[in-house]
Amino acid sequence: MDSEVRILVVEDDPDAAEAMKVTLEAQGWKVDTAIDPEKGLEKARKSKPQVIILDVMFGAREQTKGFDYAVKIRQDRELASIPILMVTAVNVRHPGFGFCPESDEEYLPVDDFVDKPAQPRELTEKVRRLLAQKTSNWKNWPERSE
Repeated sequence: MDSEVRILVVEDDPDAAEAMKVTLEAQGWKVDTAIDPEKGLEKARKSKPQVIILDVMFGAREQTKGFDYAVKIRQDRELASIPILMVTAVNVRHPGFGFCPESDEEYLPVDDFVDKPAQPRELTEKVRRLLAQKTSNWKNWPERSE
């Protein structure tokens, strides 16, 4: 049941985090937020969300802590099966770069990407797909099973 769904948004931009939270709560889902990956890891361990929405870049220096967070989730046996939706402005700022799960799977174990700012309809559709999927394609990363 959707009312039992827990989603964790790990995003350092308070406006972006709030916009995603409002969008997702409108679907009846419970949404926790964390402003950095360290707090996000603590909240993931505590709440065991069904989906994690993760920003790539954190802080004024735009450190790519989102990559490290995704790897830590996959290395934690209790959290490894949680699907991750990565939110990134890289595809918008650098259109030729193009993050995607198929081409970036070897080093970035996330299940899907959404461009930032996340549009409500697209965000909701991607979260619904990940909820239906129920488990990450990367739960056994780096020894991925097909």
